[in-house]
Amino acid sequence: MRLIDLSDEKGQIRVEFGGCNMKCPYCVHIHQPVKEWTVDEVLDYARKSTTENVYLGGAEPTLQKDLMPLIEGLHEMGKQVILKSNGMKPDVLEKAFPFVYGFVLEIKAPVDDVKAVMEVTGMSEKRTQKYLELLSESMTIAKQKWLRVWIRVIPEYVNIETMPRILPDLKGASEVMLYQFMSNPDFDLPFMGHDSPTPAWDELKELGNLVIEKVPQVRLVGDRGKLVLTK
Repeated sequence: MRLIDLSDEKGQIRVEFGGCNMKCPYCVHIHQPVKEWTVDEVLDYARKSTTENVYLGGAEPTLQKDLMPLIEGLHEMGKQVILKSNGMKPDVLEKAFPFVYGFVLEIKAPVDDVKAVMEVTGMSEKRTQKYLELLSESMTIAKQKWLRVWIRVIPEYVNIETMPRILPDLKGASEVMLYQFMSNPDFDLPFMGHDSPTPAWDELKELGNLVIEKVPQVRLVGDRGKLVLTK
């Protein structure tokens, strides 16, 4: 398996995979160096840890051919697995379903705006339209378990005007995380002229107040730390 990083801190083992089937222009992960790990090496790492929670993320875990043996092995040792995905491989999510606690899926822009989604994913129109179909399938699968929808708030695509078009897709999620773009340089490259945290924290809270009407919990993450909104 191709890993960017493997770590155990803050109550979570994080397995960060390299490689992606998108070309998002702001993504740091697709440019990071990777190291080869075997399934057994990762399982041994997890077995030696007392940490129960395991997060499978990074660029795109579902591209790894050995992902299922890893997930099944973690499940067998009693770990609680969260699988993050861009949603382009619902078949993998379906296979993983019995062995994971839940999922993290990202909505990048209103799904009815193909041009916007093309811009943030770096994909052609045909591939973007297929992606949106696959994302819908993945959301349906993931909502049957615990699901966090992650929204990277790039103001040109996610704002007070566009959020009402995103809200219907959030219904049924366990929580939504609104992430302030460029608030963590480890996550983002400058994009659309933004090279510092955006939008303002107050605007992020305003979006959160809209979203909380559709889901049980909203997490705001940005340069002011974290804030959890609940009904």
